[in-house]
Amino acid sequence: MLAPFIKKEESLIRKKVLLMGHNTREAIETAMKCYQNQDTSLADEVINNDMSINRQQVEIETECIKVIATQQPVANDLREFLADMNIAKELERIADYAVAISKIVQKLPGDNDNQEPDILLMAEKCISMLDEVLIDYAEQDADKANSVALKDDDIDLLEHDLNDKFIKLMQLEPENSVHYTYQLWIIRQLERIGDRVTNIAESVIFLSTGKLVNFD
Repeated sequence: MLAPFIKKEESLIRKKVLLMGHNTREAIETAMKCYQNQDTSLADEVINNDMSINRQQVEIETECIKVIATQQPVANDLREFLADMNIAKELERIADYAVAISKIVQKLPGDNDNQEPDILLMAEKCISMLDEVLIDYAEQDADKANSVALKDDDIDLLEHDLNDKFIKLMQLEPENSVHYTYQLWIIRQLERIGDRVTNIAESVIFLSTGKLVNFD
């Protein structure tokens, strides 16, 4: 009867990870709405909701450790729980970056146009990557997870181009240097989100194949 119990626990935890992924995606999307509309009250919502995502991560990790300690799963089952914990950890960090963006929005000067199109594009790419990798996790599809990880190169390229743009603007318009510095901070948070989604893809590949990969 041990295997059916473990399979049931795997299924329940997987659902919790996917729910956490949905909440994390929502946090990024809301943080970027804060940025686009300079909505500081909405930024407060992202910041306050982060505690719920933190609790989800702790709950998933606790349940995984409990099953590993009491049921001693082996092979594929053990990989499942290890991957669940790793993915939950990465989702929690991604949500932290959404909080960081929201806090930056609260500092942005109110007399500047904050809608940099390529920053919004960068965010869209991050959200798309997260959507895809969560599907790959649900389906345990290593090949598609590998493809998602490769998309991080597009985000890195955007980061490089935007960094160059805002550094040049700071030189041309030193009076707006604070505003441009905040934009650079937002760009940095998005680049980190891309890296964390890549880490999730690595966990999906490990879950599906047992192989440890590092796209860095």
